[in-house]
Amino acid sequence: MAEAYALHEGAFGTAIVLELRGNLVPHAHSEAQIAFWLGGARGTARVGDERVEYSEDLALGVNAFESHDFAMHEDSGVAVFLVFMVRHEWLKERADAAGRGFRFATPRVHIDAALRRACWQVLDLILSAQSPRAAVDDQVERLLEAATDAANEVAPWPHIALGASLDHRLRAAIAHMRAHVSDKATIDEIAGRVGLSRGHLFALFRDQLNTTPQVFWSAVRVEEAMRRVGDGAPLTDVALDLGFSAPGNFSRFFKEHTGVSPSIFRRAVRAPMPSTVTGVPR
Repeated sequence: MAEAYALHEGAFGTAIVLELRGNLVPHAHSEAQIAFWLGGARGTARVGDERVEYSEDLALGVNAFESHDFAMHEDSGVAVFLVFMVRHEWLKERADAAGRGFRFATPRVHIDAALRRACWQVLDLILSAQSPRAAVDDQVERLLEAATDAANEVAPWPHIALGASLDHRLRAAIAHMRAHVSDKATIDEIAGRVGLSRGHLFALFRDQLNTTPQVFWSAVRVEEAMRRVGDGAPLTDVALDLGFSAPGNFSRFFKEHTGVSPSIFRRAVRAPMPSTVTGVPR
């Protein structure tokens, strides 16, 4: 059976239908994420020190740049998910309209029967080739509004510093990662390149991007891999250009971070790649 993978882009961000057949390593995105388990193999997510057991009544909510992973409970099987990468601007607009900021204080998002029905309705619309885009967007936005209300967290809007507002040494470290995306340099070497100690580099990533240098560097590599795969570059060329010794190693890395093989991702991409990985402009 082929992997099911479908993308739908809207003003809200990206909706993804995903069949997971293995674990995901710790990774992060520049956008908030809500993941609904729809059935199949059971699994556990870890966000920081918290563990979330996916169920019919519990979804996962992850803030921008928070590191998270996924572990299957069985050695084999398929877990079906409906995942939303929610654009910062969309979420902020609705939070401001409600007169409050929003962030997930806990990764546990409780699901009632109506919200779960909405997930299946969105799934059907995304997978139906006949569904008008406006109808999908409207249903997704209703679902996301219900899900963020279910999270029920009132907090100051979190400031995520991007682009020119980042510390110049952090921007230099990110630029070095992108320029040397195929290298196998250590974090200590990257810190030294920009005149920082390892501890200071970790502190900058933690304070300004709420992540670690290792997780961010993996995101840079994933971002570049997604761009090249989406552009149609031969997978062997992408693997070798990014410093992998064999295409199989590259495919494993790609799938461990995205949940899908490079070839399946390529077939699903119909538009320029959404910037849901690092979010930091070049």
